[in-house]
Amino acid sequence: MLQNESEYIRILKDRLGGTLPREELDDIVSDYSEHFRMGLANGRTDEELWRSLGSPDDVAREIKAMHLVKRAENMKSCGNIFHAVIATVGLGLFNLVFVLAPFLLLICMVLVVFIIGVMFAVFGPFAFAYSILQLAGLPVFAIWLNPVAGVFISIGITTTGLLLVIWDYYLARFFYRVGIKYLKWNIAVIAGTEDVS
Repeated sequence: MLQNESEYIRILKDRLGGTLPREELDDIVSDYSEHFRMGLANGRTDEELWRSLGSPDDVAREIKAMHLVKRAENMKSCGNIFHAVIATVGLGLFNLVFVLAPFLLLICMVLVVFIIGVMFAVFGPFAFAYSILQLAGLPVFAIWLNPVAGVFISIGITTTGLLLVIWDYYLARFFYRVGIKYLKWNIAVIAGTEDVS
């Protein structure tokens, strides 16, 4: 394969086509063409410039990942953060451990808190109804030894469940914001634009 400007730009366009808006793609192509023009004007060869800029495949993966992270930041949705994480994982094998594993762990944690909250919120009213039936003297299965205490306990369980569901919403939003920052940092480290010392 020839390592010259036209081949570099062709590969870059090919890898980024369909992902970026046309104007953004044109800006990126213009920037990389300018790098080649300036480098050639300073006496560098196409091969030297190719090596200094990095593989167009790697550059395209980094640009695509950053674009998807920015989109997830601006338009918050599960799908956007998922695509951003997958694109970031594609930047390097170690990202399976440092990006995908924490992402899956956070999803599991948010889901567990949500499920527990829903279970409490659903169980509480049933426990409350059984307590009222016990107080009325109807023959029902006794959940509580003391039905009066059961009324207050069931209200507490319901309230706890609702609070867990509400807290889970804010927890998910917090993890979303932190996740975006972490993905940006990860991409910057891989691209070599972040000082990790």
